[in-house]
Amino acid sequence: MLDKEPLWYPSRNQFPTQPGVPDKQLWAIGMVVVQWSQIEWFMDMSTRQLIGDDQAVLAEYEKVRGFQLKLAFWKIQLELKGKDPARSNFLALVPRMQALSTQRDEVVHRLWGGGMEGTSPAAAGVETTEGGLLPKPGEKFKGKPPRIPFSWKASFIRLRRMAIEMSALNRDLFTAGMHGGAPHVYVDTGGQVSGG
Repeated sequence: MLDKEPLWYPSRNQFPTQPGVPDKQLWAIGMVVVQWSQIEWFMDMSTRQLIGDDQAVLAEYEKVRGFQLKLAFWKIQLELKGKDPARSNFLALVPRMQALSTQRDEVVHRLWGGGMEGTSPAAAGVETTEGGLLPKPGEKFKGKPPRIPFSWKASFIRLRRMAIEMSALNRDLFTAGMHGGAPHVYVDTGGQVSGG
């Protein structure tokens, strides 16, 4: 599904403001967000499973904010309480999670604009053009005179590639979990997966 462009998109006519991003980029941004939410969910469930009934550690964990801090907390719990091969498999995925987290942050926390959906009422006949990520407040601009650049061109193709990379990470997290550390999933001796 992620390797092909969607055939149609819902109408954006009901929205009072039109983002400067075409439909296919909006779809890809949505896929990045959904794939990333699965990564965060898995890590949260795994962390809670590792904590178990230790209320003091659970209270400490529930105070943690921000993905990088939660990732560090999970890593510590894996190192202290995880069992191999799941522990080693999960720890091997941490660098990918860190790298994708940075890209996800750019997609979610920057302002999008500069593009146009040609079928949008706001387009008034203008062709569809891809949007981009605008500079952060206070970001320095280069050139004389200073121009406001798109700091990172996240085309549909790049966004879709990010969603595919996140989807592959989700697969790898679930696969690593099947070897003894998945939240709420157990594998019996016959290799059959059953809910727990």
